[in-house]
Amino acid sequence: MLKKLLKHELKATSRYITPIFLILFLFTILNKIILGLDIFKGMFKGALKIIPGIAITGYVLSLIAIVVVTFVILVVRFYKNLTSEEGYLMFTLPVKSNQLVNSKLLIAMFWTVLSILAVILSLFLLFMNEFDPGLFFGSIRKMWEEITRAFHGNAVLFVIEIIVTVILTLINSFLQIYVSIAIGQLFNGHKLIGSFGAYIGINLVLQILFTIAVAVTGVVFHSFNDIRDITTLFFPILIVVFLVINGIYYAITNYLLTNKLNLE
Repeated sequence: MLKKLLKHELKATSRYITPIFLILFLFTILNKIILGLDIFKGMFKGALKIIPGIAITGYVLSLIAIVVVTFVILVVRFYKNLTSEEGYLMFTLPVKSNQLVNSKLLIAMFWTVLSILAVILSLFLLFMNEFDPGLFFGSIRKMWEEITRAFHGNAVLFVIEIIVTVILTLINSFLQIYVSIAIGQLFNGHKLIGSFGAYIGINLVLQILFTIAVAVTGVVFHSFNDIRDITTLFFPILIVVFLVINGIYYAITNYLLTNKLNLE
């Protein structure tokens, strides 16, 4: 059933997000032509000088939109699909609430990662004048050798820990909003305000805990004498913290949507 939910969620979100990717692609090509081909440089005279400015502005806005707007669309869909009148239909399906949350989270992660990759690829295509594979891969190899030397052969572990941390951070950003919405839907007639209030409250609690953690662990991290401690202590601790927080967010969200659902 999760597979069907994922398919439906992907199809529903594609209608809104795919056009943003298309707009970014078009502005990337347009700016590549304007900035990269000498033959066009003499064309923009007089009133036409505004064209490059419009193209660049549109490109920058599309870069922002593909990340920010995509994120907003995914959050709004979770809110409307599960805690508004649409929830009457969603929660009549023969699925558990955790499957609904899983489908939302997995598709949200898919679009978020895809949007980040799209931005990187767009910037690469726009500013790449002459691609030299030898120079490119040579630079990567040299960088890898430096990382391997710095971490005494633990470069693979270092990269894996960074990737895991980034993924957990992205998951955390969505789950924190999900749990805020799940709490906010408990307030009749004030769900949106309740969600914002819950989000602010959660952040305040996290800031207090973070301040305490920094004060406590600062002494520990100050005693680090080797860069390898980053891979053996810092990242493992950070990953465990994210796993615990994400687990709490996920558990509370599922509990509230299962036992305290309020669609009024």
